[in-house]
Amino acid sequence: MFKASNVLPAFATALLCTVWMILAPMAGIPGWSGFAGCTAYFAAPGKGTKSLPATFACVASGIAYALLSLNLGALIGGQAFGLFMTFATTFLMCFAGGSKLLSFVPGAFMGSFSTFAAGGDMYAVGGILLGVLLGLACDTLGKALVSASASRS
Repeated sequence: MFKASNVLPAFATALLCTVWMILAPMAGIPGWSGFAGCTAYFAAPGKGTKSLPATFACVASGIAYALLSLNLGALIGGQAFGLFMTFATTFLMCFAGGSKLLSFVPGAFMGSFSTFAAGGDMYAVGGILLGVLLGLACDTLGKALVSASASRS
């Protein structure tokens, strides 16, 4: 039998992600980009508003590295430069993981590869960052529903 502690958070996430998929395209934001940020939120080691600064910092650092690579690549070009930027940004994202604020290295990679996938589209970049808040909203609503259900039992 499924428990309310599983069903209700799943329901909350499904509901809010469906609402996201209705609203995001209306704002010109690719729907998938919000799922990248939402995934980063749920993959991060901490949850709730307390972990948001680190999650945002990690995802945003990856976005920044991708935008830097895309823009410099457009100016300089060439396979050798692309390989250099791959090495440099990968090294920097991993090295930065030694700091407390940027320790969620997978978040940096999520921000980076999602930005590359979008070709640097700023609406997608905004969607990635908003997706972190979508994750928080899903988590918060799910916990609230579980709490309300438990208090009625």
